[in-house]
Amino acid sequence: MNLTHFKISNRNNFLQIMKAVNWDIIFILVLFFLTGCTVLYSASGGEVSLLVEKHIYKFLFSVLIFISICFLNYKFINKLSFISYLISIFLLIFLMFFGVESGGSKRWISLSFFSIQPSEFAKIFLVLALAKYYSEVSYIKNNSLIKSIFPLIFILIPFSLIVNQPDLGTSLLLVANGLSIIIISGISIWLIIIGLAIFISLIPLTWNLLHNYQQNRIITFLNPETDPLGSGYHIAQSKIAIGSGGFTGKGYMQGSQSQLEFIPEIHTDFVFSIFSEEFGFLGSIIIILLHLYLFFYGIKSSFYANNLFDKLVIFGLTINYFFYFLINISMVIGLVPVVGVPLPIISYGGSSMLAIMMSFAIIQKININRKIN
Repeated sequence: MNLTHFKISNRNNFLQIMKAVNWDIIFILVLFFLTGCTVLYSASGGEVSLLVEKHIYKFLFSVLIFISICFLNYKFINKLSFISYLISIFLLIFLMFFGVESGGSKRWISLSFFSIQPSEFAKIFLVLALAKYYSEVSYIKNNSLIKSIFPLIFILIPFSLIVNQPDLGTSLLLVANGLSIIIISGISIWLIIIGLAIFISLIPLTWNLLHNYQQNRIITFLNPETDPLGSGYHIAQSKIAIGSGGFTGKGYMQGSQSQLEFIPEIHTDFVFSIFSEEFGFLGSIIIILLHLYLFFYGIKSSFYANNLFDKLVIFGLTINYFFYFLINISMVIGLVPVVGVPLPIISYGGSSMLAIMMSFAIIQKININRKIN
């Protein structure tokens, strides 16, 4: 009798979860993955290269994690917030001593059959930790310094570890994510102004701490003509590819910039350039609109959240995703310096893909819990 009741209860719970899932979001994420496979296949010269195979395997693994989170007990997300943050800090410290060095930076931990980039997950766990902190100290006045100091420390620790790798793009995204949570938490406007003033005053010091290649990227961004065959080459070739695509594109696998390998980092940072050249303005607008749909879905979900923790988690993860998208698109059209930020799901990269899938899984889980209860 008890066993039968257990089976019926599990079945009802499964059906409730399946009904509560936002399938349009699942569809868009899968569509982005298929778009990524299509572009990577084109970039590989029409062959199912190792990159394409790895992209597929990493997505399938991300789907398993996505499903696991959707069926996870909702309370675990809240309870594990601080623990997950501490684990991410430990991994970033571990990376300093045992990380794999590539291109002059230590960003990856190599395991037996795959590598992970801890900084990608640090952004997610920072959001969870800040949301947990603010939900626990909601009784403290918003203009209290204690309500602002600890969140800044939460941000500063992973930021200093990531910028030391060095990874300027990820470290700046992490700061932006953290500050967005602090702002939406209801902090006093005067504390925000003071914080911005301190940040601006530290810019000259930060410039001196940047590596030469990072300074060159910023200088090239401000004036690409200073180094058209060096740092400015990436942006110049990307603009040519996007502009030559016209309204409907040159056709699949017909892009000269991509097929002749004029565009560097073709599988990661500049995957949107390939897509734009082959599918034109029309295809690019569709991709951009789908990304914006996911963004507004997240923002809308944060307004319907049951409590402060859920609201801040959804908002923070959505902003994190939006910055991925915004920085990558801005980067390939020359609006911001090249900082190595991938286009979510579409670009090749297992850690960034898994981080984005985990983010939307957590958002889905919170929405599922709200609908069921």
